[in-house]
Amino acid sequence: MADNVVEIFAQRGLLAQATDVEPAQRLAEPCTVYVGFDPTADSLHVGHLVPVMGLAWLQRCGHRPVALVGGATALVGDPSGKTASRQMLSHSEIADNVEAIKAQIARLVRFGDGPQDAVLVNNADWLAGKNWIELLREVGPCFSVNRMLSMDSVKGRMESGGITFLEFNYMVMQAYDFLHLHRSLGCTVQMGGQDQWGNIVMGIELGRRLAGAALAGLTFPLVMKADGTKFGKSEAGNVWLDAQRTPVFDFYQFWRNVADADVRRFLGYFTFLPVAEIDALCAVDGQALNAAKERLAVEVTTLIHGAEAAERCRADAQRAFAGQDLSGDSIPHMPLAAAELATGIGLLDLGRRAGLWASNSEGRRLVQGGGVRLHDAVVDDPARMVTAADVSDGTIVLRCGKKRLMRCDVG
Repeated sequence: MADNVVEIFAQRGLLAQATDVEPAQRLAEPCTVYVGFDPTADSLHVGHLVPVMGLAWLQRCGHRPVALVGGATALVGDPSGKTASRQMLSHSEIADNVEAIKAQIARLVRFGDGPQDAVLVNNADWLAGKNWIELLREVGPCFSVNRMLSMDSVKGRMESGGITFLEFNYMVMQAYDFLHLHRSLGCTVQMGGQDQWGNIVMGIELGRRLAGAALAGLTFPLVMKADGTKFGKSEAGNVWLDAQRTPVFDFYQFWRNVADADVRRFLGYFTFLPVAEIDALCAVDGQALNAAKERLAVEVTTLIHGAEAAERCRADAQRAFAGQDLSGDSIPHMPLAAAELATGIGLLDLGRRAGLWASNSEGRRLVQGGGVRLHDAVVDDPARMVTAADVSDGTIVLRCGKKRLMRCDVG
């Protein structure tokens, strides 16, 4: 048996809550542990990396990880951490999302038939065919509506305008998942984000009442965006694991440009580096901390996109932001027809097309604040037209702040 996984979680800042008084004791011997992922998009995002890393650490420490994809619960929608109902998806969309998510988890977790190999399960296999009356009779008496209304996931929605009866049932379905996995795979622990605490607790109680099972739960801290909101599939500003949604260079730059206060925390969450090495990397401040940020970016990009892609991003970023070379393939780029430049393209329109700002009004504010450059020259006129005269070495480079750019390849 390797190191105790709960102690590793605690050392790396990954342990938020535990239902056991001494959770390390439960995981001192091999256990089967599950984490659920709702396939409501065709990609996971960086917020999901915490539980995926949790599964990877479990496997390294001799436990059997179970990744549950909610093919059935995704048809209902988890209200946890939400202020509005989720978009309803079709059965075929969910099936496609399940396959995409499995491939992403498999980058960090080994699936197979061995005793410590991960297992992928889909709760549609046991929930989709359930008769509603049958399910209600089996589990309905075990749930107190008063108790369910007291859960944060429900209270938050009630306070923001109400929760649908459909979503109210999500907690029952997730609790049933825990019961089913205990019966079928001997699963005794569920892990998830802090916003899943109420759902996990209800599953533990259901297992105790219907199976006499001594189940437990662990939660991880939520990864928050700069605006204080959590990452979620339906939220704006997400950083996705799929390169089609978030280009690899942008993914690398997200980690390279994290706030100084987040570097130590993220190295603990999202890498397998020893804690002593992390502490050494972060025992500096100011500009010297950039080495730790670069190491973070390389490590996480390697995990998700491979070592070759990570090294290419590192080299391209170093050259680009030193003003040396913007020709690297990983540098964000897009084609721009020379014919468009004959009449000129509005700077605000070009930046919006390049994804550097979401609207002309946002672009105008950035220009007026001195945060936009054409090549290396600051632009102070929001009405500026970009023309053929601005082409240099076959490109037009538009920069937004110190960290974002787009190379327009003119042809």
